[in-house]
Amino acid sequence: MNRSKQTGLIPVITGAGAMFLLSGVLHSQIATANDVDWSSYNRETIEQDILPAYARFAEQTEALQSTTAALCSAADAEHLQQAQDAFIAAQNAWQGISAVQFGPVQFLMRNYSIQYWPDRKSIGRRQLQSTLQMPADTQFDQEFFHQASVSIKGFPALEQLLFSEDALDKLNREGVDCRLTAAIATNVNEMAQGIYSDWQSSSEEMLSQESSSDDDEESSSDVPELSVNLMKSLVEPIELIRDTKLLAVLGRGAEATYPHRAESWLSEQSLANIRTNLDAAHALYTGESAGLDQMLRAQGHGEIADQIEADFAQLNKELEPLGDSLVAALETHYDELKTLTASLRKLDESLNSAMQVLGVQLGFNSRDGD
Repeated sequence: MNRSKQTGLIPVITGAGAMFLLSGVLHSQIATANDVDWSSYNRETIEQDILPAYARFAEQTEALQSTTAALCSAADAEHLQQAQDAFIAAQNAWQGISAVQFGPVQFLMRNYSIQYWPDRKSIGRRQLQSTLQMPADTQFDQEFFHQASVSIKGFPALEQLLFSEDALDKLNREGVDCRLTAAIATNVNEMAQGIYSDWQSSSEEMLSQESSSDDDEESSSDVPELSVNLMKSLVEPIELIRDTKLLAVLGRGAEATYPHRAESWLSEQSLANIRTNLDAAHALYTGESAGLDQMLRAQGHGEIADQIEADFAQLNKELEPLGDSLVAALETHYDELKTLTASLRKLDESLNSAMQVLGVQLGFNSRDGD
């Protein structure tokens, strides 16, 4: 009988022991979140990634404002080309920092005003057409943009004005077309300058607040809010690229695509945008001395770091032959685009694995429902 009791107890003891050991493993993994030097990560990311990217954005939008003003002074093919080139450069700069959806960019919904996209109900197109019917003496000043639809304040509306087939004819006709073009470019520049200035003036306060909260931290599993937001800026856009920038356009098959759902399709920059997005994400990942790559390796997760690097390299390889226009690639590289979406899923999974082992809980995806 004693033997029977002992035998019956073995599974119970083993189960309790297993739970205890598992608890210890999980606690050990979560504790690594507090072992990471989050303050150094935050400072390096802001000073070496975010501030320089916003500075470039502000510089390029200033050039865009200048070239559109020159276009309205002499609306000819040469000045239109210069304005289009400036648009592409400014939009590219935005794509390099658009992943950051927290902080000053949220003030007055500047993130949506700069780029209202995706626009699944074509609100921007309708609002733009309505605005173009306004009297010729309409003032497109700050008051106008305070009252205007968010859909006509930024790049999508400007793209329609600069890249439509008959853009030059419309810009030369009597009406508001050219003045509205220049006004939107000015509005984008003012937002870019404002965001950069706000980051310059507030970043040190953000960093010091996080440092003081670290000192008061009681839970070993907590990660500073600023660090979580920075990690979201790296991880969340990968899903956006895959689902919204690619799969929504690829449709149900090569014969059932939706080319006009593509981002920046008129300027033929859809895939160029994705390259810039991924370059920016890779820069956020690698850092110089305190990036996510260094964190993973310091915590003994070099295999995850290696996998993430391999995922980025694979995506660059797959993107290289596709050109800049997604609309064109739909005709010639549909299968390759589908492969690209699978590689993006793989990168997304690798990055989420990194979040898990570092104890970072990203929570609600701020881009869900766009």
